[in-house]
Amino acid sequence: MDLHTDRLDLLLISHDELFTLEHAPTDDLVFDHRSFTNPFGILTRERIVHSNRVADVRANPENIRWYYRLIVLRESNELIGSISFHGPPDDNGMIEVGLGIANDRTGHGYASEALRALWTWATEQSEVSVLRYTVSPDNAPSQAMISHYPCDYLGQQIDEEDGPEDIFEIPVDRMREFLTQA
Repeated sequence: MDLHTDRLDLLLISHDELFTLEHAPTDDLVFDHRSFTNPFGILTRERIVHSNRVADVRANPENIRWYYRLIVLRESNELIGSISFHGPPDDNGMIEVGLGIANDRTGHGYASEALRALWTWATEQSEVSVLRYTVSPDNAPSQAMISHYPCDYLGQQIDEEDGPEDIFEIPVDRMREFLTQA
């Protein structure tokens, strides 16, 4: 279930890695068995693994496919970010994505490349019908990135952790059409 783009490998986190990060969220050794380096402490210095995601994977091990993918820059073999859905598709087939790239690696299109790969994968999953992206109104790079997609702007919500967020959605069939034309 790993995904690959021209420059990136999006490697699905393993059950063991996820459960280790639940109990030891700053364990820099969690990825030592992997071939990449983690100079930016992706996931291990961020305390980003959410307990609700871990609980979902414990109850439904197959749901790991919806969660954390490690973004590895193939050229340097460095872990430079992560991308994850917030959970499996809801009852309406909606799935929301979140991502982050190390500050030292922003501005090179890696986030856009990772998002496109994960959304392409999601459009191939029968249970997904709507893709959602939420972003702070003040996050200019992410706002610019989402502007390249034919998403509908649905307004704002207040996220408990992140504050105000703009909500963008696109139906899977429109995304498939966009991806074939782009």
